[in-house]
Amino acid sequence: MHCLQCFSSEDVLNNHKTNCISINGKQAIKMPDEGENILKFKNPHKQLKVPFVIYADFEAITEKIQGGQQNNDKSDTEAYQKHTDCGYAYKIECCYDDQYSKQLELYRGENAVYKFMQSMTDEVKWCKQTMRKHFNKPLKMTTEDEANFQKAVKCNICNKHYTKEDTRVRDHCHITGKFRGSAHDYCNLKLKNQTR
Repeated sequence: MHCLQCFSSEDVLNNHKTNCISINGKQAIKMPDEGENILKFKNPHKQLKVPFVIYADFEAITEKIQGGQQNNDKSDTEAYQKHTDCGYAYKIECCYDDQYSKQLELYRGENAVYKFMQSMTDEVKWCKQTMRKHFNKPLKMTTEDEANFQKAVKCNICNKHYTKEDTRVRDHCHITGKFRGSAHDYCNLKLKNQTR
């Protein structure tokens, strides 16, 4: 039997074998219907650069410890080290404007995990405030951009041709203000900068 399921125990596998073979007679195969057999990317907003990236590294002191008794009848992991947090470093990079990138932050001492989480909470608040205050630039269009918008026949986001019913809008980066192309209004609304 070559089933594509995962099983948490041998009992579950044996129950599945009985049910699967009695129902299907063999491994069940479901092929997509004609016309629905082509995968397409459906989340264009996930292609946008995020405004901020936080690179972080954690340090720990390792101490040898005595492991428990090994039991060959069951699967287990033998612990041989204890990791005690002792420090961290992180750097915030702005992907659009270096003036909003921050210097490396370094901490060595006790309660490193707690202090790191406190720092991350504060930094996320700072990133959100910076985005609200500085990253909402109005559209800047050149004469060439306007000409490209006027002659566009398809959406630069979903790549589908326009119909007479479609409302076309000028898609632009809210961080830089640069024109990206002509787009459906509903496609454009999906590309909002997320502050989560």
